[in-house]
Amino acid sequence: MPFMDVVFLEDGRVLRPCGDDDLVGVSQMVLAEAGRSIAGDFNDMGWSDFEEYLSTGQLLKRLVTGSKALIIQEEDDEISGYLEISGNQVLLLFIAEKAQRLGLASKLLNRMRDTLDLNELYVNSSTAGYEFYRNQQFEPIKDWKQKAGVKYRELKWQKQQK
Repeated sequence: MPFMDVVFLEDGRVLRPCGDDDLVGVSQMVLAEAGRSIAGDFNDMGWSDFEEYLSTGQLLKRLVTGSKALIIQEEDDEISGYLEISGNQVLLLFIAEKAQRLGLASKLLNRMRDTLDLNELYVNSSTAGYEFYRNQQFEPIKDWKQKAGVKYRELKWQKQQK
């Protein structure tokens, strides 16, 4: 599954491709952070579907069928960041609370964009992620929606022409 090199960050963290042995930690970290930061964007049905989407079986299925994923690994091997894309769609981007405000989400996103040489990228942003994506030059495509029990807003990033 690897599609890029491991990057050692200045602070001792490692940015690397997600492997199948990381999926339990990814699932736990993302569910914990989502529960803390964006649970209000879901109704009961939407949250139940999200939990299933984050099961190790579903994560593995997406990774073996074309999704690309990067993680941030702490010095103690704990996973503190996760980014998954499929084609040009961001599926998941989460940073554990203790590692937020350190630029790690930007590092994940920039590494993915550069490695895959993407010209455009789409995301269905949560309310909590909206300002982050706007700061990353994502532009709103449509207004806020509620679909399948989840509140989100569609955004698009376009590579700047030099």
